[in-house]
Formats: sequence, structure tokens, C-alpha cells
Amino acid sequence: MINTLNLVIADIDGTLVRDDHILSDETKHVLNTLHDHGILLGLASGRSVLQLKQRSISEWNLSFSFDVIIGLNGGEIFDTKSNHLESIDPLSPSSIKDVVTMMSPLNLNPFLYRDNKMLAQHLDKGTQSSSERNHQAVEIASDISEMWNTSAAKVMFRVTEAQMPEVEQWAKTHPSPFYQSIKTQTTMLEFMSPNVNKGNALSKYSKYASIPLETMMSFGDMSNDNELLRTAGWGVCMKNGSSDAKASANDITEYTNNENGFAQYIASNVLPVFCK
Repeated sequence: MINTLNLVIADIDGTLVRDDHILSDETKHVLNTLHDHGILLGLASGRSVLQLKQRSISEWNLSFSFDVIIGLNGGEIFDTKSNHLESIDPLSPSSIKDVVTMMSPLNLNPFLYRDNKMLAQHLDKGTQSSSERNHQAVEIASDISEMWNTSAAKVMFRVTEAQMPEVEQWAKTHPSPFYQSIKTQTTMLEFMSPNVNKGNALSKYSKYASIPLETMMSFGDMSNDNELLRTAGWGVCMKNGSSDAKASANDITEYTNNENGFAQYIASNVLPVFCK
């Protein structure tokens, strides 16, 4: 365990919230307690900063604003104190074209974020559900080339859990120095620039805010959290996390996200030490 705690930053899906996307009262309580004791709080997610700000305000009804938000898996950093938003190394149009073309034999539905909307090749149940859940409009590309008419932070593909091994393997057998693929959920594969990850974004924030990394604690559950877990002074993976995320962490929660694992860990290991 670290000796000084200045910041707690966590992934959302599979970590802070249950599988039904609800932030429990227990989790709200420990977040409010940390905030009341002067510990900074952050979110690190695959969603955009705008989505995360809206969600934390409208759905969670917390008494505070998060101090830092890392969006798009490290493609965006927002510092609440200075109201500064920074975009990091988006995919070029040519890289987006390469990804969409390379993945086309799998007959999936590529989508990306642009102008605060989802741009998809076609509308399906997964896209519709995501749009409704995140209160984000969907646009359907009139032509597939519309997907790469400008840069974007990432390209995403929603698949079934049964499909994921085949889809992951396909991506691994088509590597590129211009993009990387990473599983961000059990049903989501994303493509981003090679230097984009939550850990690099946390390092940038550490320098920007003059907060040492060794005084930060991070929580996550999937492969896209690996660098976040490694970069913070103390990284904690959820019990429900992937094997590689667990290997990247300093500790693992005793309970899953559906059992208030984050809240239980904070209440047992953090509050008694740093919030006396």
C-alpha cells in the first residue's frame, strides 16, 4: 500500500458500476467520504469526456465534480480545476480506413465518435442500445468512406463474447505501427493510436497537476486498464477482471463490481488509513 494518497481514479464499467450500469449507494458513500477528506477523484473510461461529465452529473447525483476525467481510453484528459481539455494522438483518416478495411471480412459494424455523436456503418441493436443508454445520437454513414473523412480518437467493434476470440485473433494477425487493438469489454474491441492508453494519460495529468504518480491509486477490470493499473502508485483490479488486468495490478478486490467490490475495498483498506 502507498504511504500518501492524493488521487483515486477508476474505470467505470465493470469497476465503479454494476453490470446494470448503476452506481450503488455504497459506492456513492465512499466516493463522498474520500472527497470530504480532500482526496482527489477521477474517472478513466472509453467514453468521451463529454459523456462522462453528463453521466456523473445527471445520473449519479453526487455532491461533487470529479477532479480529472480521462476519456476515450486515454485519448482525452479533462482537468476540472482549470477547465482544460486535451486531445491526444487521434487516429488519422488513413489509419481509420486501414482498420475498417482490414476488419471488413468479419462483417461487423464499425463505429466511432465524431462531433459528440456515434457514426456507424449501420444501425443494429447494440448501437441503438448504446445510444439510448448514453443519451448520444447515432448517425449512419451514407457511404463507408465517410468513416475516414477526418481523424477520430478510435474505431470500435461490438461483438458477442463467443465471437471475441476470433475477432481478437484476426486483429492480432494484422498488426500495424499506426494503430493498436485492445479489448475494452468482453464484447468490445477498439482500435487506437499506439501511444494512447489510460496510463500515459495519467502520467500527463501527473505532470500537469504536479501530483506524484506514487500518491495515486487506480482501479480497473479489463485490458484497457492495464497501463492505468501499472502507472499509478497502487493499482487494484476487480475480482471480475481479466487475467492480464489482474497481473498488472498490485492488489485484487475480494468482491466483484456487482458486489460493491470498489466500495468494499475502499472501506476496508483506504478509509481507515487515509480518512481517519
